[in-house]
Amino acid sequence: MKELLQEWVGQNAQLPGVLACGVRFPDKTSFTQSWAADFRVQSLERAWRSSGEAFQVLKIYFFPTEYVHWVYEKAVLHCARRDDGICLGIFTAKGEQSPDPAAVQRLLVEFRALRSETS
Repeated sequence: MKELLQEWVGQNAQLPGVLACGVRFPDKTSFTQSWAADFRVQSLERAWRSSGEAFQVLKIYFFPTEYVHWVYEKAVLHCARRDDGICLGIFTAKGEQSPDPAAVQRLLVEFRALRSETS
């Protein structure tokens, strides 16, 4: 499944306005792509870990746990969590550089729907 998701990110996530993207797996490993110099891999790894932990806390308190969005001064972090615990994070630019919201939503929905060929 990891290889499938890495390939999917490589083929689909590099949209105009997308700064970085990553997948966090339940075994605490992750895959990261960055297309912006300000988004270093080490910092992104912390963001993926933190968003994965946030999903766990939200689930404990019975909040919907499929999608969350964090809005920062210059970027937005869009996250989706699959039923198997794998999380996707997408950092996008804000303002005039922001991507088409429908394209970002499509990525989140597709991510949640992906299935391993062995399933």
